[in-house]
Amino acid sequence: MEIQDYASLKLREDVIDKGLCPLCGGCASGCPYLGEYRGRIVQLDCCTLTDGSCYRNCPRTATDFDVLSQTVFGQPFSSEELGVIQGAYLARASDTSVRAAADGGGVVPALLSASVDAGLIAGVLTTGLSSNGRTGLLSRNVIAAIAGPETPIPILARNPADVVAHTTAPHRMARTLAGFNSVAKETGERFAMTCLPCQVASMRKRLGGPADSRTDVSSVALLVSEFCAAKRWLEPGEDRQIANKACSYCWDLTGEFADVSVGSGRAKYPDWNTVFIRTDAGKNAFDAAVESGAIETQPLPEESLQAEKKASWDKKKRAVRNLAELSGSKDDLGYLGMPARVVDALRAGE
Repeated sequence: MEIQDYASLKLREDVIDKGLCPLCGGCASGCPYLGEYRGRIVQLDCCTLTDGSCYRNCPRTATDFDVLSQTVFGQPFSSEELGVIQGAYLARASDTSVRAAADGGGVVPALLSASVDAGLIAGVLTTGLSSNGRTGLLSRNVIAAIAGPETPIPILARNPADVVAHTTAPHRMARTLAGFNSVAKETGERFAMTCLPCQVASMRKRLGGPADSRTDVSSVALLVSEFCAAKRWLEPGEDRQIANKACSYCWDLTGEFADVSVGSGRAKYPDWNTVFIRTDAGKNAFDAAVESGAIETQPLPEESLQAEKKASWDKKKRAVRNLAELSGSKDDLGYLGMPARVVDALRAGE
């Protein structure tokens, strides 16, 4: 009997059944055969594509980090603890109401709303809730289209007030990639997205792959990552947040392939955000927010920088250790195509 090498079946075997799926939405959001439901990816039918985007764009399928870094930054994968960084700051929204809504420094909503004001982007692909008759962006996925009361749905926020409202909500990243897959390439507009590190990786993998027939990854002019120690987000039908066990196999604390990475200021600076600028696009957006007065900044203290470096390095070490335990071999790290020089450094002293 011939065994079919279908992409969706490979995704189940290599990622889902092994407990590696981070539920980023990169597969289900653009595929009519896969859906995300109550913290799981479910297969609705069998797709016969052998080279499907579901497998190709998954952050937990084999990923060559040097190739991906060359695509994003024009250089091999960084062996630095925090990846490629152009600038490191403490920053916060100047508007105290934005800070209060964000429960922290409020940099993400302030940065994105300022980018809309400056004309750098047309809007932000984010999520809302299916209340008051709102249906959100048109979804190609039957599961993603199910919208019970207070279900996260993908939306496009075009004015600064909506950007702030939706990028401070607890469900702000639940359907982000579904939003991207719902915007046709014919619009020609440029948008921003706020993602978690696994979602960032899924988006960046599209840059080096074949062009999609429906969407255009170059329309995402600004990719912002929030730090992520263990992902939690509100799932449809749930009244609580879920921690995904697959996060124990994740190497990326800060979103190292993003344009801008934003985390908390930690206990010593609770009303500030830690911000890493990684690309020219990120710098342009950050500078526009500073110049407009939307955010205020100060240099990131050395002790804070060292704390972030340690946390990031420790997460990479755990990922390497856990993936080796999963495979039963220290030479088999599954999807983690991290250069040997970095893996060797992570294992030093063990």
